[in-house]
Amino acid sequence: MSPISNRLIVRTGPNPGMVFDLTKEITSLGRDVANDIVLGDPEVSRQHARITRTPGGYVVEDMGSTNGTFVNGERLTAPRVLRDSDLVGLSEKVTLSFEAVVPGTDETVVSQAEEPERYPPTVREPMPVPPESKPSPPPGMATPSPRPVTPTPKPAAATPSPVQPVAPPTPIQQPVVEEEPRKRSPWLMAGCGCLVIIAVLVAVLWYMDANHPDILYAPLRLLGF
Repeated sequence: MSPISNRLIVRTGPNPGMVFDLTKEITSLGRDVANDIVLGDPEVSRQHARITRTPGGYVVEDMGSTNGTFVNGERLTAPRVLRDSDLVGLSEKVTLSFEAVVPGTDETVVSQAEEPERYPPTVREPMPVPPESKPSPPPGMATPSPRPVTPTPKPAAATPSPVQPVAPPTPIQQPVVEEEPRKRSPWLMAGCGCLVIIAVLVAVLWYMDANHPDILYAPLRLLGF
């Protein structure tokens, strides 16, 4: 069995941390289950890209995908030879790291993101802190005893006096003065009647003088005026 020389590790996308060994001459990548490396993300095309093993190294090329294939953030327009630790992007959401295996050993050159899982940090227990000691008084001096603290009585809260309701002021009623009907003077009515009669007589005399002067002055001629 030929030793493993290279592999792909999922960094972002479905199943981060999954490792795919590149053991075939041609490895296909895509969303379809018929691919060698299946990545179930809607941004990945069914037949997205492929990696071919050549004498000069592994070559990645795009298979006419919708969202493109990238190497270290640069979109591919032609096949490209992969180098150790290159990031292969299938669209902008799924990225895989191209890692090389050291010849003759089973150790793989991994990124720093996996090292904490292989070598977990050592947890150190906190050292106990000794209790704080109080200085002892010099010999010959008595230790002063604490004075009792007398609590200060709190003043009693003043009881608020009940507020008596204030009656609203009584409205002042004004006396109603009934107006007496005015009495019309009989003399005033008689004077008005005389004025009306005189005005009618003047109007009749003026009409007779203007239109029938013979009839108007006939009685005066009979009297000899």
